[in-house]
Amino acid sequence: MDDEKKKKKGNKLDLNLLPSSMKERYAAMGILPKPQIPKANVQVDVQRMKQKKIEKEQPIEQKLEGIEIKASEKKQLEKVFQMLKKKDVDYFDAKDIDKMLRFLGVSLTKSEIDLMLWEVDENLDGKVSWTEFLNMYKKCTIDKTGLEPKSLFHMIQFLMYLPPDRKDPKVTVEDTLELLYVRFGRQSLDSEIHAIFGDEEKNKDGEEKAISFSEYMEKINERAIQQRKLRKEEQKQQFQYFKKEKQIE
Repeated sequence: MDDEKKKKKGNKLDLNLLPSSMKERYAAMGILPKPQIPKANVQVDVQRMKQKKIEKEQPIEQKLEGIEIKASEKKQLEKVFQMLKKKDVDYFDAKDIDKMLRFLGVSLTKSEIDLMLWEVDENLDGKVSWTEFLNMYKKCTIDKTGLEPKSLFHMIQFLMYLPPDRKDPKVTVEDTLELLYVRFGRQSLDSEIHAIFGDEEKNKDGEEKAISFSEYMEKINERAIQQRKLRKEEQKQQFQYFKKEKQIE
């Protein structure tokens, strides 16, 4: 009896040795096992993704408390806050923003200026206090998604670069060096300068290039578009990675 069972077992058909046409037929009937799908060859930083998830779930108040503003940054922030606010008060409002924009050579509508104020006016009293001002700066500097409103932030950043005694509101590479180094370090300094001033740091006559707020915003917007494209591609790769991982399971 046992010999007969062994004989039958030894004569068992190996389905994987069948011709391709018959394999397809048996596979359609559910007889053949599903082929193994190789693991995706997409480079995905899993640790980074986990860290991003943790940061996303962390309350914003807790995040802001943990952010350290360097002394040189804080000094420039205090300078800009004093430039914006009226005397004898500890805030600035929409009229102060409008006045500063006109000094920078930009004219916006009332609704556009109101929107800039609304982005940072946490208690909706129509004023920006020092605490709201500082929180706005922190939120924008840690933002990696590109979703944080930054209209006022970009104006503040430009004013931080601008020397207080300069009548012509333009900034040079030299004006930006200290703050860029403090925020981004030596490793990213050159790329940050390139993002603001472009390929050439000097004019055709050899003088150091000086850019206006409008020119600065053109470069900032160009960079934002490029970063959105990169994030979109990264999200696409992550989606493909997890889709293939799920298929393997």
